[in-house]
Amino acid sequence: MSSALSLTGRRSATAPGPRGAFPLGCLPQFRRDPLGFLTRAAHEHGGIARFRLGPVLAHLLNHPDHIAHVLQHNWRNYDKQTRSVAKIRSTCGNSLLSSDGEPWLRQRRLIQPAFQAARLTHHVAAIGAATSDMLVRWERAARERRAVNVVSEMAHLTLVIAARVLLGSDVRTDVETVERSLATILDDTWRRIESVIDPSVISTALHRPAYRAAVAALDAVVGRLIESRRRDGAHSDDLLSGLIRAHDDHDGVLSDRELRDATLTLLLAGHETTANALAWALHLLSRHADVSDRLHGESHAVHGPRPPEADDLDRLPFAASVFSETIRLYPSIWIMERRVVAEDDIAGHRIPAGSTVLISPYVLHRTHEFWSDPERFDPNRFIGHGGPDHSHEAYIPFGQGPHHCIGRHMAEMVARIVLSMIAARFRLRPGTDSDPVPLPGITLRHSHPLWMIPEIVAARR
Repeated sequence: MSSALSLTGRRSATAPGPRGAFPLGCLPQFRRDPLGFLTRAAHEHGGIARFRLGPVLAHLLNHPDHIAHVLQHNWRNYDKQTRSVAKIRSTCGNSLLSSDGEPWLRQRRLIQPAFQAARLTHHVAAIGAATSDMLVRWERAARERRAVNVVSEMAHLTLVIAARVLLGSDVRTDVETVERSLATILDDTWRRIESVIDPSVISTALHRPAYRAAVAALDAVVGRLIESRRRDGAHSDDLLSGLIRAHDDHDGVLSDRELRDATLTLLLAGHETTANALAWALHLLSRHADVSDRLHGESHAVHGPRPPEADDLDRLPFAASVFSETIRLYPSIWIMERRVVAEDDIAGHRIPAGSTVLISPYVLHRTHEFWSDPERFDPNRFIGHGGPDHSHEAYIPFGQGPHHCIGRHMAEMVARIVLSMIAARFRLRPGTDSDPVPLPGITLRHSHPLWMIPEIVAARR
């Protein structure tokens, strides 16, 4: 085993890991089954596993201490100049998702106030109204005993909510365009991440025509939103108005491109991950009648048939725990990648400069060392303040450290409202016998549509 001097002067060893075959290393296994490959690597090699994915030397970290070192304590040594982020940057530009350093900090400071929990509570009524509109359609489906595709329903709902809350805009007429374009972009971006050769790095003209058309369609939607707000006067306190003012009134705090990138990122990232998680939650509730009944009881007791109000949110702890447990099992961001800026030492293992560090919340959240019976869906893990089965350090669905997800409070609030409102009025029955398989890509999606039959639940007396 090779070794080198660590920063502390000790000899640091090369980490163990699965062996691949020249020249692609473990890339073929990763491409066939990313979740299975990473899970096996962590199980067989422990907290640090080293392997090659084509030209990339990677270390998978699967211990809370190692992850905290990278994302929190020594985060400046682990940046986003990675292959995967470069592919995402081709769509979202230098946004919060893909930037580092001063551009990231400037945008973070500009955007973060809109995501403060106290400010988000002003939008509870708007979230409830959008959810009520969806449930009216579900009532018709229930009477006709007709199934609804909850993946599509959650995507539409969260897109409408994100546009209203963050951008002060109504995008209902654009929902199908955005969803169709986003699906194309996500699929193509993940294809390029997995490919050894990506011609689009040479020229954007070499992107596939479908990808270019999808980006153009989203640009048109974003352009209309920005121009509409300018025409109406960007004087509101919503985030889009603030971005426009930062662009127009403050000597170029945001460039034209940064305004576009930030708006597009908020529209897409503000709903995609939450939509996926909500669809997973509804799937799990449909398979666990006891959990569904308990959630119905809480919802009925707190707000009944009406939408919850801001003062009701703290009285819906079980709805919150259902969402927390869902994203433990199915974290939308199932993998994170960082580039090693300068050589480092983690737990006695050499981490070379220029290599890649991988962190998988999906794998960490299902590791027996940190969770008892980790494959079991049990919202009780999150009842109270860090019960005996809840290790905060091993729970990272929103990341950790300075780059943690800025939208965490919004996602949790939306989920609490949506799940509680659905449970108060409906029980969902699976429309098919087959369970979805998690499909890893840019986000953790579902292998097929989730058709469910809503059944109206009689109010408890």
